Amino acid sequence: MRRIVSFAVIQLLLLAACGGSGSDLIGGGGTNPSGGGGSIPSSGDNVAPIVVDTGPAGSNRTFNTPYITVTVCAPGSTSNCQTIDHIEVDTGSYGLRIMSSLLSTQFLQALPQETNGIVHNPIVECTQFGDGFSWGSIRTADVRVSKELAANVPIQVIGDPGFPNIPPACSNSGRSENTVADFGANGILGVGPFLQDCGPACVSNASSGPYYLCPQGSTTCNQTTVTLAEQVGNPVASFMADNNGVIVELASVPDSGAATATGALVFGIDTQSNNALGKAAVLTTDPNSGDISVTYKGTTFPNSFIDSGSNLNFLTDKSISLCPTSGPTATFYCPNPELHLTASTVGLNNMASTVSFNIGNADTLFKNTSFTAFNNVAAQNTANPTSIDFGLPFFFGRNVFTAIEGKNTSGGMGPYFAY
Repeated sequence: MRRIVSFAVIQLLLLAACGGSGSDLIGGGGTNPSGGGGSIPSSGDNVAPIVVDTGPAGSNRTFNTPYITVTVCAPGSTSNCQTIDHIEVDTGSYGLRIMSSLLSTQFLQALPQETNGIVHNPIVECTQFGDGFSWGSIRTADVRVSKELAANVPIQVIGDPGFPNIPPACSNSGRSENTVADFGANGILGVGPFLQDCGPACVSNASSGPYYLCPQGSTTCNQTTVTLAEQVGNPVASFMADNNGVIVELASVPDSGAATATGALVFGIDTQSNNALGKAAVLTTDPNSGDISVTYKGTTFPNSFIDSGSNLNFLTDKSISLCPTSGPTATFYCPNPELHLTASTVGLNNMASTVSFNIGNADTLFKNTSFTAFNNVAAQNTANPTSIDFGLPFFFGRNVFTAIEGKNTSGGMGPYFAY
């Protein structure tokens, strides 16, 4: 699930602390703790290039955020389409969500509004992320990534101007992320291990889910049940082929960081020559939460996960020095020298694999304000002390597989992570 720390605020803090100089060069290379990782395909019908950079125009400058380009079309059309760059790739959420400000009025009107099958009132969603919420209508569209097509699938249009009244139950749940500036991306593609963003819980219990009915002309929206077919879902599962999972493949970066990083989002697991599972360790996840277990320094963290939507590694370790600032990096780790650590990841299938990772001094690393890719930034997991969230730093130099629930692969049935 997406957890993003704003780099723009961190930059302001560090520039003030450093007398306005952001030109210091850090460290001297070093080894990437991620290791491994096969070659990254540069092209292919099932390949979408990934870039880690400063983010889209109009956003607060980001770091450790992987972006791809997605084409959205009116259902059944090959010409009434918009291609949108800087869509964040998130292995911890589900479905395509796009900022309404990027869609023309005419194009938005061409995307059918999803309505409740009984009273035909519009369905709107309050999507909860680890760092805030996004409110917007549910519409149907054809979604194309590279040459893969998911036809007539529900997507969320974040900040849809037709639904300005956000219910208090949603607006009180965190920070609003309904604009490009607040979100740090033009949208998000959730390619996690489940089919829908809520599943059976939202079919039977309105109060447990993020979906609302918003009658036209009314200022009040009420929570509602929705069918599985009405929910925003993982579009990969709707591809005609290469639909059993994805691989996030990112090049290694130096321990001192890098201005940008590149990689690929590859669709399918063992469906083509460029997506072989090989000898990757397969860690089946909890079928309800998508969690795995991680043992770190003798302590077990049973609610852990691997998430490209988190721009840091989040873990709890009171022995590691925190950054001395009182601002946004206050919960970041700032050891000196850099720490070289290991943990054991364990799947529900009892498959265990040792992970090596580093934690560097965040304040020192962020002094180079031209860098956006770091393999060794981490912070306290204040959201859930029983969890370790391996964010994007985990992905550099690795091929990380995410298999979708109910989909068969050479490594068994999803859901699972593998690397």
